[in-house]
Parts: sequence; structure tokens; C-alpha cells
Amino acid sequence: MKIIRDTLKNGDTWSQKRLMTFSSFFIATIYAFVPIWIPDFEVKEFVFIGFLGAGGWSLFRTQKTNENINNNENEAL
Repeated sequence: MKIIRDTLKNGDTWSQKRLMTFSSFFIATIYAFVPIWIPDFEVKEFVFIGFLGAGGWSLFRTQKTNENINNNENEAL
């Protein structure tokens, strides 16, 4: 699966930040849909939001400094 290798690798090594982003969003999705198969399972909101927060934080950490958006330029217009 070339697309997974190209997305999750930084050069020749696996990127921990990219793997964390991918896995936390994937686990949050699975966690939200568990009641489909196990009706008695109760989804806790703080756990779901925690997985999304972890994915968002690791996605934020993967940004390069020149990719950050400067909002001060937009306010001057």
C-alpha cells in the first residue's frame, strides 16, 4: 500500500506524529461506532473527545513553521 507508506513515512522512517494522528482518529471512529455491534456499550463523550484532541494535537505538531497561518495579515485588510 504505497499511499499509506508515503503518507505515514518521513523519508525512510515512520513518523511518530503522523502515526499518532492517523491512529487516534481511526480509534475515535471505531469507538463511536461500537454500539452498532454491542448495543449495551456506552460511549463516553470525554473519551471520544480525548481521542480527537490527541489527533488534533499531533496534527498541529506535524505542521512546519512556514505552514502556520498568520491571522494578523488578514485583520489588516
